[in-house]
Amino acid sequence: MEMGNETKKLLIITLVAVLVLNLLANGSKKGPTLADAAKVPPPPPPQAQPSEEEKFKQQLADKVNVDLGDTPVFGNKNAKIMIVVFSDFQCPFSKRGADTLHGLKQKYGDNLMYVYKNLPLPFHPEAMPAAKAAVAAGKQGKFYEFHDKLFEKQGEIGEALYVQIAKELGLNMQKFNADRNSPEVEAQVKADATQANSLGFNGTPGFSVNGVKVLGAYPQEHFEKVITALGAG
Repeated sequence: MEMGNETKKLLIITLVAVLVLNLLANGSKKGPTLADAAKVPPPPPPQAQPSEEEKFKQQLADKVNVDLGDTPVFGNKNAKIMIVVFSDFQCPFSKRGADTLHGLKQKYGDNLMYVYKNLPLPFHPEAMPAAKAAVAAGKQGKFYEFHDKLFEKQGEIGEALYVQIAKELGLNMQKFNADRNSPEVEAQVKADATQANSLGFNGTPGFSVNGVKVLGAYPQEHFEKVITALGAG
């Protein structure tokens, strides 16, 4: 079909109008200019990481006050060094921490007192039963003896081991079984865990060395460094 002259003129005018509109639209969307870039502030310089010595000073300043309550104490109650641990009998890192404490007790002797508080982690199914068994043994004056045996035989942890250790220690089995299944002992274990969380101990092991927090199973040398820095060694 052939178009008339008037129709052709109208079509040309329409095409020109569309082209002009597109050019205007593209001009309004142009990218940032150099002047715009000059207005953007430069990124801040990277912050320097603290040195190991600065980190250590920060650790010494991070102190807590642990309420011992009725928790049994191992060693000299008047010792210059008091180490409190929040720990889990089924945790392999807690066992490593217990081994470190054993070395510290040998090194400092009567100058060190040690307090174990329970922080059974929910993903360790035997952590709570083991904690209650140890507290029950403590009611017959055998907490730390039971504690040592649990860590020594951690790979066997379970009901049979609790009974075996109790018999080896000469505990009154009727009292032992009654105590470890009592609401009082369960409440005591939960109170330890609640205090741990309130002080910022959420994993195990967590230590307080004369109030200084040490989070994790650090080697013995680190504890000695803390003790020396505190003037207690």
